[in-house]
Amino acid sequence: MKKNSLWLALLLSCFQSAAFATDMDHGDHQPSTQHGYSNIQKINAELTIENATAKATIPGTKVSSGYMKIINKSDKAITLTGATSVIAKHTEFHRMFMRDSQMAMRKVDALEIPAKDSVTLASNGYHLMFMGVKSALKADQVITVSMQQANGEQFDVQLLVMPLKKH
Repeated sequence: MKKNSLWLALLLSCFQSAAFATDMDHGDHQPSTQHGYSNIQKINAELTIENATAKATIPGTKVSSGYMKIINKSDKAITLTGATSVIAKHTEFHRMFMRDSQMAMRKVDALEIPAKDSVTLASNGYHLMFMGVKSALKADQVITVSMQQANGEQFDVQLLVMPLKKH
């Protein structure tokens, strides 16, 4: 019961943040050149990250989420098995879905990017979840997330923190 209550609290904090959420259309926010951030990050010949962003934290909360498009140009699927960041105690892949006519969220142990295809991490589907955020995330801050692949390789992604918007 305690575990269910924790997940419910986490889920509710995400919905509360939806009232202040950043729009997924990142075209209206100019990419920052600070700290080496670019809205297109070429990891290697096969892997490119586009529009990597995170939500600024709502005052008093310790959760945030991250979004991006992951493009796999190779002939083989790429499987991501984890993510870490110094900004949070836990960084995980999550997925939003409908259950009994209500939105629910669940941790995903692995995220597959099909060969010659892409996966978009967005607020209504797969996304990064930062839990136990150590310091408030503020607009225009750049954070680093290290992604782990099933083959043991790792790579870093820079995420630009987007400002809170009241809807």
